[in-house]
Amino acid sequence: MVKKVLIISFAIMICIGIIVYSQHGQVYNLLNKSDKEKVVYTESQTVKLPMEKVRTLNPITSKDSDTYQISKLIFESLFNLDENLSLTNGLASNYNYAADKMSVTIEIKTDSYFSNGSNVTGEDVKYSIDNYIAAAASNNTIYSSYVSNIKSVSVEKNDKYSVVVKFKDKSDVSMENFVFPIVSERNFGKYSAAKVTSSEFIPIGSGAYAIEKYNDISELKLVANENYTGVKPKNTLCFTVLPERDDVIPLLEVNNISLGCLEELSRDTLVSDKKITTSNFVSNEVEVVGYNFSREAMANKKVRKAIAYAIDTKSLNESAYYKNGIACDTIYFPGYLGIKNTGDHYKYNLEKATKLLTSANYLDRDENGYVEDKNENELTVDILVNGADQSRKIAAEAIKASIDKLSISSRITYATDLADFNSKLHSKNYDIFVGGMKINETYDLRSLLHSNYNNAIGYSNEKVDKLLDKLKSGITQEQKVENIKAIKDIIIDELPYYCILYKTYGALNAECLNGNNNSYMFNNVYNDCESWYCKYPVSETSVIVDSNTNKTLEDE
Repeated sequence: MVKKVLIISFAIMICIGIIVYSQHGQVYNLLNKSDKEKVVYTESQTVKLPMEKVRTLNPITSKDSDTYQISKLIFESLFNLDENLSLTNGLASNYNYAADKMSVTIEIKTDSYFSNGSNVTGEDVKYSIDNYIAAAASNNTIYSSYVSNIKSVSVEKNDKYSVVVKFKDKSDVSMENFVFPIVSERNFGKYSAAKVTSSEFIPIGSGAYAIEKYNDISELKLVANENYTGVKPKNTLCFTVLPERDDVIPLLEVNNISLGCLEELSRDTLVSDKKITTSNFVSNEVEVVGYNFSREAMANKKVRKAIAYAIDTKSLNESAYYKNGIACDTIYFPGYLGIKNTGDHYKYNLEKATKLLTSANYLDRDENGYVEDKNENELTVDILVNGADQSRKIAAEAIKASIDKLSISSRITYATDLADFNSKLHSKNYDIFVGGMKINETYDLRSLLHSNYNNAIGYSNEKVDKLLDKLKSGITQEQKVENIKAIKDIIIDELPYYCILYKTYGALNAECLNGNNNSYMFNNVYNDCESWYCKYPVSETSVIVDSNTNKTLEDE
């Protein structure tokens, strides 16, 4: 009886408790659940970006990568390069070559303005080019090769929007060279742009953004250029000056920085298990095996192809390059000028490699385990690599292991550093090298393939020479495409270089970044950034209302 009374009393207490709680309007889940939180977002048009301290924001004299990328936002060029590195108009509306191709007349858009309101004219173009040439004379600009063939620039007497550029010779007159930023004389003063190297200099450009605030040790703030005639940005870009580029990672994780860019192959290990997404994009760095044509065996196309078939590039990408590379058919940029990248033409196949060696008359004649030529000279492959570059060192050792499977004697020469590697490369005391090239955005490959440009491997093909020269002779876009296709067909067959892979760079995105369509480019990381914005989560606790007084507990 007592037990029954206790149970009834306990039940009554629970009911009273429920009534009391409901009387006060407290919405609690009595099965041990607290107030639920709902997540709402707030949007911001301020995009926070990182930069390292730069020596100057003057695009003419700066050699800093951050200045190069930021200049794309502040300045316009006569021409631009799209995602396939095809030429598009910038400030220029049109151009026409003289009959002898020794000069070109460039027409400038009449409705382009600097952020201070002054009109961009031919005088600004002339001033810019003259100062690039002056800076190149003292090796004080990254655009030396772009202006090296320019003899003079003049503005047409009766047309301030028309300039005539005269060239020294016909070998390098393509408009891809005219992608450097155009500056204003009013910003620098007469003839002085080539001399400005101050870290405190604030440039004026005609690009989509203008500088609102700049402190070279803390912050750069870019806002819409109100005089820009294109689509004006709605956002504000705030660059925070960081001591080291890797400092961006913890700031990305807590949304204090919206986007960062890392070139390191091991970048994925730095951001694993963090609230950061990585968007890889193709760089202008290609990893290759190069053949020394002065060596008899390497001058044999079948031997070169046999070595290529013995290289497992897919495995190398995983073991040596952290999977941050893509296969490419040649050393040309993947998809260059819109031409499809057909990938590795010599996929790993030891059987094909062995057949090619046999076809080249390399056999194990004395049955000692190594192949010899018809004169019974043993085939030995000396591999040169920069031992200080860990990825290339791993690649070279893997390539050696594969070559050994072909019954070819091989050995590796480890250069101590890049300078030592280059010295050994030019001494030509090797058969193949494992290395890489960072290629200029204009993709003039004559220094790598043309027989008259002292290419390091000694490759020579008269037809390739002519095609390479024609590419830079001021031909149409359609003619360029046909030329590139012809060049690629030849170098895929003759194989002066075997492309291991093209490296990728990584755009690291914080959770807050929105509006980006992953159109990053190695020569324009902030491409299409005008549409970027940020969304930040805001945790908001459900409001508790007193049902009797209709007031929130916060009011009480």
